[in-house]
Amino acid sequence: MLDEQANGVAATARAFATYSLVPYLGILFCPGAVVVGTVGVARSYRSPQTAAARTACYLSTAVGVVVLIVQLLLWWILYQVPAWALTQ
Repeated sequence: MLDEQANGVAATARAFATYSLVPYLGILFCPGAVVVGTVGVARSYRSPQTAAARTACYLSTAVGVVVLIVQLLLWWILYQVPAWALTQ
């Protein structure tokens, strides 16, 4: 897919971010995307030739945070629907 980003940490962070997009079940992968993405960013500053991997890790971290917020909203709605049904 992106040959210049052959960094293993970046690939793992992208995989976590991709799997986190699954509705409801993806909440299990969001923390992994954030943690592995953050580790990848920290490692990318140690070696300057991994600037492309740094971008992928930043993106994976951001996607992980955004999807985590959306997943939490979906779970909250899931638990509120029965209460909303009783009030009508």
